[in-house]
Amino acid sequence: MPALELRTFDTYADFAREWHAATLSERDISLEDARKRGLLNEQGTRQLWQLLDLLGDEELVIQLPKWVAEEKTGTTDRTTPTTFVGRVSRETDKAILLADSAAARPLMSLAHRIHSLEDGLSNTRDDDDRRRRLESQLREKREAFGNRDGMVGLGDEWIPKSQVQIAIRRGSTDAA
Repeated sequence: MPALELRTFDTYADFAREWHAATLSERDISLEDARKRGLLNEQGTRQLWQLLDLLGDEELVIQLPKWVAEEKTGTTDRTTPTTFVGRVSRETDKAILLADSAAARPLMSLAHRIHSLEDGLSNTRDDDDRRRRLESQLREKREAFGNRDGMVGLGDEWIPKSQVQIAIRRGSTDAA
């Protein structure tokens, strides 16, 4: 049975290069040049990388064409999510069933906030009140990240492998 082509990235630079491959090849420039010219959404790329860092071992991010996402989520407005987090619960030669799925965008915001709170905690040494506040906020954000009920997702829908534009997860060697 052919497996879903799943890309795993160990460094942010490798991930950013692949995530922006179309822009880079279209303009025939390097990642560094594209950054200097402001051609990339570096903030969004960094937030997606932070999201990948918080996913469990079995979870991945997939990106679908808009028409598939509209069909599978039942939404048809201009804000239909096309990138989702979930885990492959079943797989056939031609399709996957993504379980516990949720749109990636709200999870990216939570992941970014969690990352910021963790940075704040690591830089808070002598202020016990601030530390307690940050720890409380961090617990709340982690709980929200784990509880994906009510978020737009793919439900129990089979996704044709041919329509998965990219399936990614993060490796374990880079903490950036």
